[in-house]
Amino acid sequence: MAKLKNAPFVKVQDQTGESEIIICLGLQAWEIAKHIDESGKSAVEIDLENALGENARKSPCVVVDDKALESIQSLRIAPKNARYVRLIRANGGNALDTEVLEAVYLNLAKHTAAESVMYCDEALQMIEDVSRYIQRIRKGETYHGEIQLICESTRDNHQPYTEKRKENGIAGLFRVVPKLDKDTGEMVDKCEWLADCVDVVGVGISESDYFSMLSFQAQGKTEPTLIALPWAEIGERAGWQLLKQKGVRLTNSQRLKPHLADYLQDTQDKPIYQIVNETGWQADFNAYILPNGEVLGKPNQPVYFNNKSATTAGYQAKGTLSDWQKEIGQYLKGNHSMMLGVACSLAAPLIGLIGAESFGVHLFGKSSAGKTTIANIASSIYGEPDLIRLSWNGTSLGLINEAAARNDGFIPLDEIGQGASKKHVEQTAYALFNGVGKIQGAKEGGNRELNRWRILAFSTGEQDLELYLKQDNIRTNAGQLVRLLNIPIQPASTFYHFGNGKAHADHLNAMTKRYYGAMGKAWIMWLLENKQAVVAEYQRYAEQWQATLPNDASPQVKRVAGRFALLETALQLASPFTGWKTTENQTALLHSFNEWVNEYGLHSREEKQIIEQVNGWLLLNGARFIEFPFNHNQQEPRDTAGYRQLADSKEPQESDRYWVFPQVYLEDVIKGFNEKQANEVLAGTGMLETSNASGYKYRKQLPRAIRGNKTIRCYVLAVLDEEDDKSEERE
Repeated sequence: MAKLKNAPFVKVQDQTGESEIIICLGLQAWEIAKHIDESGKSAVEIDLENALGENARKSPCVVVDDKALESIQSLRIAPKNARYVRLIRANGGNALDTEVLEAVYLNLAKHTAAESVMYCDEALQMIEDVSRYIQRIRKGETYHGEIQLICESTRDNHQPYTEKRKENGIAGLFRVVPKLDKDTGEMVDKCEWLADCVDVVGVGISESDYFSMLSFQAQGKTEPTLIALPWAEIGERAGWQLLKQKGVRLTNSQRLKPHLADYLQDTQDKPIYQIVNETGWQADFNAYILPNGEVLGKPNQPVYFNNKSATTAGYQAKGTLSDWQKEIGQYLKGNHSMMLGVACSLAAPLIGLIGAESFGVHLFGKSSAGKTTIANIASSIYGEPDLIRLSWNGTSLGLINEAAARNDGFIPLDEIGQGASKKHVEQTAYALFNGVGKIQGAKEGGNRELNRWRILAFSTGEQDLELYLKQDNIRTNAGQLVRLLNIPIQPASTFYHFGNGKAHADHLNAMTKRYYGAMGKAWIMWLLENKQAVVAEYQRYAEQWQATLPNDASPQVKRVAGRFALLETALQLASPFTGWKTTENQTALLHSFNEWVNEYGLHSREEKQIIEQVNGWLLLNGARFIEFPFNHNQQEPRDTAGYRQLADSKEPQESDRYWVFPQVYLEDVIKGFNEKQANEVLAGTGMLETSNASGYKYRKQLPRAIRGNKTIRCYVLAVLDEEDDKSEERE
């Protein structure tokens, strides 16, 4: 840092810090500060002198006029020990530009010990007490640049150095080479431009890399830009490209770039930033990062999100929480599917707080039932619906990256029918709720950091996931159906003063594009202050939901009840935000749970799938069996699966028995299922006969009349009587 030049009258001020320092700022700084005889003073000037007291009479005010303000960064405007400073606006009654004042405040924060700083107008009326603001600048809370507290430069001014300065009207980073002017004997600076102004404000540390934290004002931007530049890329082509992409102009001189690289990696004594690649809750749960990188809460150290969501622009707030409540929230009560959508959105941040698994809700029903409206409502809690919604048509890798960029967050997905293919949808659904990305090797050896995420997804479609995939003969396993819950939509029935469903939906869709984002931020800020209450409430609701289930409910149904306990925890705790009553929340969620049970069943879904698959296979493949008693008119099947013992044969039996060859049974009949599990399920329903033979519990010898003298063991199956099965369920 170059040595500061003293502003007029700084040297004659009290250097001990005991007296107040008066600084006049603006076009009229000289006129206001000028001491003239009592008779020649204006009324304003007399008032000024009286207000300043003895200090004014002992020394003139420091003068910082409009020209001096242009180079304020290179001026000392108060002694370094100054503790009490009064700034007097001397600008003809006109307000000073905000940028000018910020530069003055920054100057005082960096180069003085100021504790009390008052900013007054020409009439000596206080405009603002900026003392606390000065302290915040020193702590790095409002300024990304380096703050050196009352520390004079110890650099040898005869050696080349790099610094921010303004030369010939151009501000930026300059390489300064001091040279001795032989004619005058003075040191003259030779300056070469390196780049736009960039501050190195900290050192970033991730699990595997180090970064320089850089702050700069990109052209056309209203706010400073903060980026993390990997040390491995400083001085390399990738590093220069990143800076240019972010809006920093650089020298093209290969001779000068090494000096710029040295400057960019000078992070000594700079604060440490935690570099993270995932949004959501941070390790200590004192901060939550939104997908656009905005940090909510108070982390123990600065946090920087070094990833990027494809929908960053959508996570903005428009309108207020009150606007959302008035124009959207109050018109959702009584409409169960709409309330379910809001519950899903609000529950997303709770997954990380309580350590739950990722899951989703798939709302399905005919077109024009209101699915899109519900998705818009749920999305509006966190951002602009059209911008934050994702597509099933994206690549699996793209959705996984987006899940990591929305960790502990909400992911709305558009119509499932828009997926590139049904197989793609199946693979994407599995990957989305898996929570861990693929291991990938790094160029420099070893592996890259694994992507991890926890999310709550909300999907819509005209068909449920199972039926949709079945159209391409893709079987959905039970695990997928308890991760993505298929729930039929209940169209809105309470329209309030809108009169009909269309007017009601039109209003809600319009309002979700006008008011969004504010509620989500308010909700997360509340969660930051009430983390323990969330965990306790979830445990209470989880016990209540489990207590409502019948004793024979399957473990899968119990898992889903736990997910609904999470949804109720969010909805009940958010009552002050939604304005909905406890009983209204309970009714909406219980209705949705019952709808899910009607689709899935109370018992094991895998058992049902095994029975349906085997029963269907037998009915479809009857022609692959050789009939017994032998029918001489029957042509031998091309791909024989076994023997079909007819019910009217000599042995007493109520229905046909299918003697299935072991290879066919394992590779075709129960394909995709575990053999042990399938055997137990089929035997339990009476579809598979058992044997007392040691080692052959589920296989029996073919009757001698069929096998002759050969020893052939088969699985013996029977078609399930669906009427008997239904009567057992009713009992």
